[in-house]
Amino acid sequence: MIEKFDKNLTDTFFSQSLNKKLNTTGLNISEIADKALEKGMAINDVMAIVEEDGWQYTGQWHDGESMVCSSFVAAMWKASGMFGDVYINAVEWGPKDVYQVDIFNKEYVDTRPQQCKDADPNVPWCQLRGKYRMTFPGFSSIPAYNHMNDHCESVAPDFKRNAGC
Repeated sequence: MIEKFDKNLTDTFFSQSLNKKLNTTGLNISEIADKALEKGMAINDVMAIVEEDGWQYTGQWHDGESMVCSSFVAAMWKASGMFGDVYINAVEWGPKDVYQVDIFNKEYVDTRPQQCKDADPNVPWCQLRGKYRMTFPGFSSIPAYNHMNDHCESVAPDFKRNAGC
């Protein structure tokens, strides 16, 4: 239905990625569903295929790699060498992954600038602005491991995960 209203929007959010995952090009959503069915898959199965860093997209709204903010942060950390020899696939990272990876100084609560202590006296981060206070359940609690988050289900609104993710 969306394709009838805005083909570029559909390509941006669905078609190009699903085509890449099926090793096809230019198929619309219906054709992608048919191709998936030929391979014994549902659209959900295709959507669950791990995307890989470096995949290129083209079109009206694409010009190269496509990342959301959290995958961009993970890609910058990866490029800086922060993860060492651990293989990280940044495009599979969401906001929760960024704050849960165990890279932050949890002792920072004691050495923060006074403005941070005044704003949030009991948390190991610094939030100076905003009407609402941020919470980060599991902050800096998961050591980085190879292929971290590549196969971790995460469903809104709670984004709970299977054990081991």
